[in-house]
Amino acid sequence: NAIAIIEFSSTGKLDSVVDDEVLKLAKNEIIRALDLDEHEIKDTIINDLLENGRQSLSKYEEEFAPDVYTAAINENDGKLMKALKKYFEQEWKIKYGSSNQWFVLFLKEYKDAVNYDFVLKRAAEYGNKYLKDCPILSIVLQLLFEGIDDKFFNEANVFNDLWCAITNNGLKSITNFSDNKKRLVLLQALREYYRPKLFELLDKSKIIDRDNLYELTLDNVTEYGWFHGLQAVEKKIIKKYFKILLENIPVSNDTSIKQGKVDLIEYWVVYSFKTQISLL
Repeated sequence: NAIAIIEFSSTGKLDSVVDDEVLKLAKNEIIRALDLDEHEIKDTIINDLLENGRQSLSKYEEEFAPDVYTAAINENDGKLMKALKKYFEQEWKIKYGSSNQWFVLFLKEYKDAVNYDFVLKRAAEYGNKYLKDCPILSIVLQLLFEGIDDKFFNEANVFNDLWCAITNNGLKSITNFSDNKKRLVLLQALREYYRPKLFELLDKSKIIDRDNLYELTLDNVTEYGWFHGLQAVEKKIIKKYFKILLENIPVSNDTSIKQGKVDLIEYWVVYSFKTQISLL
């Protein structure tokens, strides 16, 4: 069955119906742009393109006529890039927006923003490279933080720093984010990031979802990050299970952050112990 997404405007009127046929049509445009209709490894090349973007074409130079390859690899506004951008734009709406109507509306609202095309070009060039483990959050961050261009991804690695900060420390880590509308969008995107990780962690820590505890914890972790967010619900959780929860906080694989996690847990244990003594 075709996947249908009904997109509503802010007035509630039906704007358009998008189904999986749109992705097939977009993929066919990519195939035509590269003259791959009858190519024996067409599927391999296309699948690589959709996963890793235009830069993956360098592996297949021998599979193309020189004119086709040169145009595809060099023209930033050529047939291939236009087709790839169209594909990724539709994929965002269908794959990530099907259960998040706010995200579809967000993309629609940002379509005329200066950096919307830049973000699409980045996707067309590199595929899913910068989507990390939560595409919705990555796309939202790239669109909201307009000053982050490609050099901040490839050289300074600023985007990765931003990602680590906000996924470890929550919305509060963005201290100068005063635009309420943008803040709400980012909050929703962060909930999509934290929800599966947090709920799995709570379940594995044998913590029962009583009195809406899971959603309450999600609200706090989204706003304040893992440490302070969990601290806010500490009194509602059995101590031994809370300890398990702390020991399994998911953080970046970066070595320094791992050490930070260890320090965090040690600090919390010592701090809690001192607090208990002072209350005796």
